[in-house]
Amino acid sequence: MPDGSYDSYTDDDLAKPRGGRKWLKRSVFTVLALAVIGGGLYGGYRWTQTQFYVGAQNENVALFRGISQDLAWISLSEVEKNHPEIELKYLPPYQRKQVEATIAEGSITDARKKVDELAAQASACKKDAQRRAAETEAETSATPPTAGTKPTKATPTPGPSLSEEEKKLVPQCGKQ
Repeated sequence: MPDGSYDSYTDDDLAKPRGGRKWLKRSVFTVLALAVIGGGLYGGYRWTQTQFYVGAQNENVALFRGISQDLAWISLSEVEKNHPEIELKYLPPYQRKQVEATIAEGSITDARKKVDELAAQASACKKDAQRRAAETEAETSATPPTAGTKPTKATPTPGPSLSEEEKKLVPQCGKQ
């Protein structure tokens, strides 16, 4: 066939087209890779939300959901329940340091048990501190004897009473 006539084919016309679908293949792999990465991040975040720890917030004990880490600007924990009745100042120094460093627990039940233990300890130490303060106040308010009078003792102020469990915990309090 002469050049320029109908139905004439060249070798280039019969060759397979190159790269025509290369963009589709790249797009599929990119979307797949992003889906795997996104799924992994989502799964990791969901796992962190099944973890619990006891930590400090505003000088009080708090129960947190998550882990005590931040991922860039994303916090991986939130306060599940704040316990303003459990003040850090009433915990023994070693327990205070543990709470400030966070105490990881495997389940919410374990975390609540730990909060209950800390509440009992803080209550015992608080009552002991109040009792000691009342005793000190009673000693200082006693009237000194004057010439010809007998010394009088101040009327004892009843301090808070301790339960049997709290009496066992008081020796752990240390100096407040």
